[in-house]
Amino acid sequence: DDDDEVSEWNLRKCSASGLDTLANRFGAGTLPTLLPLLQERLASPEWAVRESGILALGAIADGCTEPISAYLPQLVPWLIETLSHPKALVRSIACWTLSRYAHWLIDEHERTAAEGGSGSALLPRLVDALLRCVLDRNKRVQEAACSAMATLEEEARLALVPYLQPILQTLLSAYASYQAKHLHILYDAIGTLADAVGAEIARPELLQLLMPPLMERWSRLPADHIGLLPFLATLTAVAQALGLAFQPYAEPVFARCV
Repeated sequence: DDDDEVSEWNLRKCSASGLDTLANRFGAGTLPTLLPLLQERLASPEWAVRESGILALGAIADGCTEPISAYLPQLVPWLIETLSHPKALVRSIACWTLSRYAHWLIDEHERTAAEGGSGSALLPRLVDALLRCVLDRNKRVQEAACSAMATLEEEARLALVPYLQPILQTLLSAYASYQAKHLHILYDAIGTLADAVGAEIARPELLQLLMPPLMERWSRLPADHIGLLPFLATLTAVAQALGLAFQPYAEPVFARCV
């Protein structure tokens, strides 16, 4: 993969932005034209054509979530399965599109729980599939999965409490495989998780997972390292979430900050 391609503003991204604008302006009025095109592309045997349909589906999320919600019980499980697609570009765009519908998925989870169930089965499936993508060998998929995970954390908040252990295990194990310049997306996912679940992250078994690798990295990062600033932001979020449970780590952090 070309590292510059991810940040490049190209015709493909410009087209998706235009579709986003149309969906926000015309809402349900776009669907009679758009749905047949989406159905055709999502069913295509050509992976690149199918990928363009997934991108378009994500692009219309803000403007068309309500009118397209009737189709999401079928589309979201299909998108979760697509996170295992052999093509990295398909996996990465599926991560992004799923993050665009995270609000709908959490609403479904809470509605099912309110009806006396344990919540929608889609949430644990999505968490499991995104965590696999966090450990993907492809850098683009890694970045898309971490970003999608952070969005899901913001939307789900305490609904993620049952999955905190595997989430933390995966995010922390990713340190071993991520290149230094991509570690900031891991920092963001960990900090966002701490903000989302608050004191729930202070359980002893979670502290044993979370704090030793964070403090080990804190001690190793030199003062002029470019990664220190985003790491400080993550440590701030973790300290705020832990409250008094952060006390054993307060002295070395305070001393170095001074």
